[in-house]
Amino acid sequence: MENFLAAGCSELVKQSPNDEFTIVSLSRSDPKFQAICRDLGEAVTAFHSFQAKGENGRVRAAEYYQICKDLRLELMEYVSLAKVRPKAQGHH
Repeated sequence: MENFLAAGCSELVKQSPNDEFTIVSLSRSDPKFQAICRDLGEAVTAFHSFQAKGENGRVRAAEYYQICKDLRLELMEYVSLAKVRPKAQGHH
């Protein structure tokens, strides 16, 4: 079985390499982030699978492309919030 969490995180890091630390940190500690990342990993895998089918998979590939785009946006918003949160809490 494929590791969809790792695949999703890898996709995010490719998109935003400067946020790698935050992405990896969230993927280890935040269940909601993990779930969305897994969804992204599954969607990316499905997208590539349908894309490989050529014309026969074109419509489904387009659907999964949009799903991937939406999940990436959601995850990047999550990452942005996580980067703000620690600063707001102050230092001990």
